[in-house]
Amino acid sequence: MSEIKGKILAKKGDNKAFKLDDSNWYNLNDNVIPYLEKMNKGDEVVVTFEKKGVSRYVSKLSVAGAIETSKTETTSTTGFACEVCGKELKDGKFKKCFMCNKTKAVKTEDPKSNPAEPEKQEKPYIPYNNPEKVESIKRGNALNAAAAVASGQQFADPEVAKQFTLLLAEDFLTWLKAE
Repeated sequence: MSEIKGKILAKKGDNKAFKLDDSNWYNLNDNVIPYLEKMNKGDEVVVTFEKKGVSRYVSKLSVAGAIETSKTETTSTTGFACEVCGKELKDGKFKKCFMCNKTKAVKTEDPKSNPAEPEKQEKPYIPYNNPEKVESIKRGNALNAAAAVASGQQFADPEVAKQFTLLLAEDFLTWLKAE
């Protein structure tokens, strides 16, 4: 394990790697990614990493000068621990404990609080009884019904099967529109 202090020059879009001012790229272990998400280019950081071949894998990342409240690693009797909080796990089936996995799924962070992330535009609400949507659903239902009927038939060639299915779909659509 090595420790280095430096400024972040670049971050990968998925926050799984970053480049320090020492011109080296550092890959992040999964449990460190949330820390990098909160940091920006130009931030002074302290990095604890392990070198494997030419790659550097970060196991700990913190802002330089910040008071550190590190979690102490628990010695597990099973040999398996949560990669986020260090809580003992029953077996190696999962990498995270229930609470850490649940916390990730229920993200309470306000998306507008991160100025680096562009604001997402929501799609306009289209009511269920929108005539265009209803028409599209009817066309799809008619074609599905026609294809189901045609699948039980034997045709001489694919063109005949296509024509049969389309004619049947038109009849079904006419019937659906009359409803």
